[in-house]
Amino acid sequence: MNNEPKVIAESVSSEHELPSETMPLLDALPSDQILYRALFDSLTEYAVFAVSPAGIVISWNVGAAQTFGYADKEILGKPFDMIFTPEDALAGAPREELATALSGVQIQHDRWHVRKDGTRFWGTNTVQPLKDATGALLGFTKLVRDTTISHNALEALSDSEQQLRLIFEGVRDYAIFSMSLGGIITSWNAGAEKTFGYTQAEIFGRDFSVLFAADDVSAGRPAADLRRASIQGSANIEHWLVRKNGSCFLASGKLSQLKPDIAGEPRGFVSIVHDSTAQHATVQELSRRARYDELTDLPNRRTFYEHVQRAIALLKRRSTHLFAVLFIDVDRFKEVNDEFGHGVADELLAMVARRLESSVRAEDVVARLGGDEFGILLNGITVVADADDAAERIAVQMREPITIDQYVVGATLSIGIAIGKVGYDRPEDILRDADSAMYSAKLEGRARAVLFDAGPEADDTIDLIADIRHAIKGDELRIAYQPIVRLCDNALVGFESLVRWKHPRRGLLLPVAFIPKAERSDLIIGIDRWMLLAGCRQLASWQAEGIDPELRISINVSSREFSREDFLDDLRQILESSGLAPKCLRLEMTESVIMERSANTHTLLRAIRDLGILLDVDDFGTGFSSLAALQHFAVDALKIDAAFVANMSSDNGAKLIETILFLAHEFGITTIAEGVETAEQARHLTAIGCQFGQGYFFAPALDAEGARRFASDQRSSSLGRGTSS
Repeated sequence: MNNEPKVIAESVSSEHELPSETMPLLDALPSDQILYRALFDSLTEYAVFAVSPAGIVISWNVGAAQTFGYADKEILGKPFDMIFTPEDALAGAPREELATALSGVQIQHDRWHVRKDGTRFWGTNTVQPLKDATGALLGFTKLVRDTTISHNALEALSDSEQQLRLIFEGVRDYAIFSMSLGGIITSWNAGAEKTFGYTQAEIFGRDFSVLFAADDVSAGRPAADLRRASIQGSANIEHWLVRKNGSCFLASGKLSQLKPDIAGEPRGFVSIVHDSTAQHATVQELSRRARYDELTDLPNRRTFYEHVQRAIALLKRRSTHLFAVLFIDVDRFKEVNDEFGHGVADELLAMVARRLESSVRAEDVVARLGGDEFGILLNGITVVADADDAAERIAVQMREPITIDQYVVGATLSIGIAIGKVGYDRPEDILRDADSAMYSAKLEGRARAVLFDAGPEADDTIDLIADIRHAIKGDELRIAYQPIVRLCDNALVGFESLVRWKHPRRGLLLPVAFIPKAERSDLIIGIDRWMLLAGCRQLASWQAEGIDPELRISINVSSREFSREDFLDDLRQILESSGLAPKCLRLEMTESVIMERSANTHTLLRAIRDLGILLDVDDFGTGFSSLAALQHFAVDALKIDAAFVANMSSDNGAKLIETILFLAHEFGITTIAEGVETAEQARHLTAIGCQFGQGYFFAPALDAEGARRFASDQRSSSLGRGTSS
């Protein structure tokens, strides 16, 4: 025998005397002690040690010390139970492990182990009996490797697979199914069963073309989808598919090719679709609402402009082409609205629309331009007198009284006529002239038609232009302030400033009486500047008195301002002169500004926002014309048109407002509802996510002193609530 056992025995200090039963094992160890000991200790990634038949540790390599944290002197001569978890040791796992190894087969298994510091790790074990030449048992060798990382990775993978399976089986709003390369269905989740009506047993093994209409199958659409997914990796889907019961639905989703197998061979496809029929109907409805008026079902202003633009383009190509535009206003409509209510007023507008349609030819276009205003495009007229004849036919139609809910409502129309001629480049230009002629009809006593005359005398309506110029320079313009409140708690957040004209002869005039005329000249710029300076100074004055410094003033500005190069300089001067912080000023603009494609306009809008001024879109929703443009530059708020709020009790009206709110929230834009007149409207708007509102339900437009008191009362109430809390 060589002397290696002596060396190993000597490596165990005298304070750890080995039991006599370990000596046969030591005597059986190889004699080339230096070589084998070096190999034994070089396995630093493995814990390699030996135990006696009774499970006493008798050898311990460097890897074991590193793995378990015990030095030789701490473990030699101790039961190897101490490296097992308490629960495994109590269950007899150490003895069971040795007994299994003694059965004559090498045992390899995984289990949790415990280090000296109490931490646990997952280890792969190999246990083998060690016998001498005569077959006598000397003990056992045990090799342990820390495999915690790979174990955790496998556990995570298993958890992930389980989660994916749960998701696959649990998703019920999406149909998820897989197919072979040939389109045979191989998996089918609960969502697919709900969507198509087939159970797994009914659909497994069938070609997925069963989900298509017969015409689509004949046209080769299923195979075409698979080809596209094969070539592109995935293909978007938007088809009408067929349920088990034969009903059709619009399916939207994606068909994707599965990742190749380990050999790189394609495995098939997975399809994820959902029933988007309702969404499609909503989109179709929104698309229609973008072009048609909801109340009358007539083309809206935007669509009317498109028709007029085509007529102008045709005139430029063929000078003999003649057309006319009629601008129509319902006389005394406000009186009908005030006396009989919104319902009767709306029904009146709908019946006026039908009578206008019946008065013109099929090639003509009747549109509702907004409020009680309509437009008619007479295409391809022969002479100017044809426009007069059309106006007369309309007047005859309107002589017949209209009965609504047992009310007899007499309605007359004021009509302005502008003849299409060379020189008109934009629909707005000819509409402006037709509007001017309509205004003249109003002044002449209503219920008549007036042809626009471009001569100097045509614009001389009670010297209105001169009067407006004098009003700007003098002390005749006034501001009325309508409170804007936060809907969730009715807290005041600001005011919208509304211009009024205290005319020396005609009394207090509302904007409709003079703003349209001012917008046809540079006078609107003077009115805008006066409003901005007066409004900013008034709010700054209130803030200096201690009224809420966060209040904001909203001021309407004409679309013409955004084409002026010096408008930004004017804004800077007004803010500096008034002392108002830019963040307290909101500029309200029309949707036409958003739709302006001029790079200069967009540059100006960005510069205004960079200055700290907020930009709001006024009367939003009448055509959805600016939704796409909202993606290209940010506005701060959308003001929902009062007509939408008045109509929100209807299903379509409510859905339309909800859609506006959804889109606004998607773009991170604040929403303000105009024309809130009832508590029910306020509650409904709050419930569907509208943040702010204004209207008679909260307060009418107030003069400066009334607005100051309103703000002061709100401030006191707010402070009182804060104190009580």
